[in-house]
Amino acid sequence: MNVTTRRTVMSALLGFSAGSVLCGTPLDIGAWRAFEAVEEAWIRDRHALLLEQCPDCRGPASIDLDLKLAELQRRGIQFEYLNKHQPAQLRGGLWELTWIPLRPRDVSRLLSTNAQYRENEDRIQRLTATLRNNPHYDHFRTSQIRLWKTPEYRSAHRRYSGRLYELNRTYSGSVNGSP
Repeated sequence: MNVTTRRTVMSALLGFSAGSVLCGTPLDIGAWRAFEAVEEAWIRDRHALLLEQCPDCRGPASIDLDLKLAELQRRGIQFEYLNKHQPAQLRGGLWELTWIPLRPRDVSRLLSTNAQYRENEDRIQRLTATLRNNPHYDHFRTSQIRLWKTPEYRSAHRRYSGRLYELNRTYSGSVNGSP
């Protein structure tokens, strides 16, 4: 599934989810900050696990870490935008923060009015190109796939999922994000 198709599907699913719980309370900046902390810890945990499993992947893994953190920063800017301009879209529970669907016109508006967003998008594009052009990229990707099958990764992912579950309970008042 390509990125455009995945975005369309995720936007539709999240839009349906958000629409089905419109009576919920919109997420606030506190919810974002809590989510951001959990997400950043997960990104760094994955990076550390990869380096334990594949010490010779340090170069591409470092680029990937920077890329994942830049993508998290992108979601933060998108969250702030929605929080300010369309808070009703932030009623679907904490799970929706893993992918924030913006309409193309909102992305265009952010790119034209927010220098930080524009610089971050440029950084994401540069990091993506640098990672894919790294001579050790294929080895890095293979090592990532092997990592996903390890007990250490599965254990770390369970902790991450548990933290998200608890945050969702805290910020939505229920387990599934509905009021």
